[in-house]
Amino acid sequence: MNRLSPTLALVLGLVLGGLLTYGGLHLGGRLAPPAPPHPELLMTLGQTLDAEHHRVDLLLDKGDVAGAIAGLEGLRAATWPSAEEAGETVVVLRHDLYGRLLRLRIDNPEVDARAPSELLEIADEALGAGFAVGDVEGNAFTARLLGIRGELLEKLGRDDEALGAYEQALDINRALLQDALGQGGS
Repeated sequence: MNRLSPTLALVLGLVLGGLLTYGGLHLGGRLAPPAPPHPELLMTLGQTLDAEHHRVDLLLDKGDVAGAIAGLEGLRAATWPSAEEAGETVVVLRHDLYGRLLRLRIDNPEVDARAPSELLEIADEALGAGFAVGDVEGNAFTARLLGIRGELLEKLGRDDEALGAYEQALDINRALLQDALGQGGS
């Protein structure tokens, strides 16, 4: 009968124990994701988006919906850092921008009119190919974008897909609400 040496058994036990501990902490959400290699990209992007939102607010206050849409389109067309470069928050900020842009376009169809199918392409561009809700941390901006996607699918008569998009948005919002209620009761 082959027996492991006590030293080898101890080393294997430590490695296995470490892997199980790491996996449990990771699955339990107790491990923070690694810091992005270029956090300055995220900071700059966040400040740019904040300034653009303020600019859009002022343009809308002045009644310049076309200027507001053009400003958001300009930021949409800009080069964005990847999540690998600046962290997953880049995805959240992107969903914020696209959600506001699409909401303005839907609510103001007389300004630079776009067909619902074109707007759906913009929503899908924001989400990315093969998007799944679990791909990003649940957040209100992604939920809003998914709800808008559902609205556009509904306008196109694609009701089953619209229901799926609405359900994804609701799942995120339910989870966010439960998290908030769970934390609020502590």
